[in-house]
Amino acid sequence: IVLTVVLRAVYLRLLHPLARFPGPFLAPYSNGFWYHTILAGRGPWKNHGWHQKWGPIVRIAPNHLSFNSHAAQKVIYGFGTRTVPSMVKDPIFFTPEVDHSMNIINETDREEHSRMRRMLSFAFSTSNLLENEDVLTRRTDEFVHQIGHLQSPDGKRGINIVHQFNYVTFNIMEYRYHWADVIVNTTYMNDVMRAVCVIPGLFSFLEWYKTDRMKTSLYRHAEYATEHTEARLKKITSRKDFMFHILTSKGPKATELEIASHFNVIMMAGAVTTATFLSGVTYYLGQNRAALSRLQHEVRSRFSSLAEITSKALMECEYLNAVVEEGLRIYPPAGAGHLSRIVPKGGCEIDGEWIPEGTRVSVHAWSVLRDPINFWNPSAFIPERWLKNEFDGQRGDRLETSLPFSYGPRGCLGRNLAYLEMRMVLAKMFWQYDLAWFNSDEVDWERDTKGYTLWEKPDLRVLLRNAQTGQV
Repeated sequence: IVLTVVLRAVYLRLLHPLARFPGPFLAPYSNGFWYHTILAGRGPWKNHGWHQKWGPIVRIAPNHLSFNSHAAQKVIYGFGTRTVPSMVKDPIFFTPEVDHSMNIINETDREEHSRMRRMLSFAFSTSNLLENEDVLTRRTDEFVHQIGHLQSPDGKRGINIVHQFNYVTFNIMEYRYHWADVIVNTTYMNDVMRAVCVIPGLFSFLEWYKTDRMKTSLYRHAEYATEHTEARLKKITSRKDFMFHILTSKGPKATELEIASHFNVIMMAGAVTTATFLSGVTYYLGQNRAALSRLQHEVRSRFSSLAEITSKALMECEYLNAVVEEGLRIYPPAGAGHLSRIVPKGGCEIDGEWIPEGTRVSVHAWSVLRDPINFWNPSAFIPERWLKNEFDGQRGDRLETSLPFSYGPRGCLGRNLAYLEMRMVLAKMFWQYDLAWFNSDEVDWERDTKGYTLWEKPDLRVLLRNAQTGQV
């Protein structure tokens, strides 16, 4: 047994097809090293440090290469070519839900994924979203009114705006508040389940045993999705919401289990990531008061009331859109983890290196966006870098490397909805309120954030002053 272990270790370190690529000392020996890094919550920073030390290609597990170049983004997540087809999702990373259902996120079969994407695509089109803008407007107005009257329940100064962002994004999707609280634990447990997938039999054992944390996160989340689906199927409405487009789409009809699974991931990948963006950008605006003042001046000079603020009008707000893009760059809502793919049969060239078939590959978005090769002063929040006519917009930043919604045939369907929500909430909140105080003496966003596949955010406590009345 000892000899077998030694020989395998020698093979993995010296003779494996990926042995020529540098990386952490323990990475070639076990997937456990990488999953430990993920579950510790510091994966984004460690992975970025590895790329800064070893270059654009790093071996982070026995059969997994991490890239941090734009060229690799195009190949790994692109549409493919005549000679190299688009890469399939990694079945280990994109595991089935706890109820064994498949959806637009975890489906690895190309034809099935294409069917799902066709079924859902019109629901996320800009035209359909604008047709349902009244929901976005009403829910955002409720949020703006509510945060001006909240008191801290624990006696601390200010309110935890992170919780309020979670609630408003769920409200916009017309889902219940307490679902937002369940999701926080669900994202972490999803990573735990991915980690145990590499250990034969352990996934099945956990499905049978069901720890308390699994019951209050993964299974509760799936239950809420099922309950919401059943309630919506019974409801008669003329509104062309997501369910309407699923039910009226051409082709094979989705089962109730599949529909619930889509709702499951729409909440995980949609509402949560938007709330994450809003939390992060509020922190960085609080740290950059010049940027915040400029944003407020733009929205307050353009609109004389909350009612005047519409999605179409916000598309023309240049500085607001620069703030959104910079917020997505410095704190990409889905950029903490690795969206891994499998190199197709025959292998292919990525970033100038031939990669053998079957290799797990991914681009680490955080490292791309924090690389000084791509962005000047990458750790600074500088919205002006997105304005071509300004000094900071002429420093040679490679803006095209920021792909917060990924790229190619698996690119995020919810991109249009996310932009509408992000603009609307930011514009209305900072039209109505000044940021009188936030707990900058207690919280350092990068120090206190934990990065799993999604982010676990620290409390961000704020005091808001009504700009119209002066009342705090």
